[in-house]
Amino acid sequence: MAGGCWQLRPVCDLKKADLKAGFLKTAPVSATESPSPSAHATASATAPGVARRLLALNLVRLRAQRGWSQEALAHESGLHRTFIAHVERQVRNASIDNVERLANALGVSVAVMFQPPPDPPAG
Repeated sequence: MAGGCWQLRPVCDLKKADLKAGFLKTAPVSATESPSPSAHATASATAPGVARRLLALNLVRLRAQRGWSQEALAHESGLHRTFIAHVERQVRNASIDNVERLANALGVSVAVMFQPPPDPPAG
């Protein structure tokens, strides 16, 4: 990734066009602020709310890739639609058991639910 690190926008700031184009990055942080990839990973892992934000971003992205509504994901995972909506809006924490249920329903590993979103295609 050229140009340093990137800060992610909260999922509630995303618009439908952002979901279709992939999750866009905003506000590049200069490379001097992040001396090494391992230092960045440590800082990211300890920042409050990062896991919740990544879970929300990936949940919306993976659900949209499959063309599923929140209701469809609720049916597949055995969870309630409003719970899924709350997790996507980052207003509710999900237990590891519920993250596993969501990942299984989406056909991905739990680890995928916490990965940074892929870079948007160069255009």
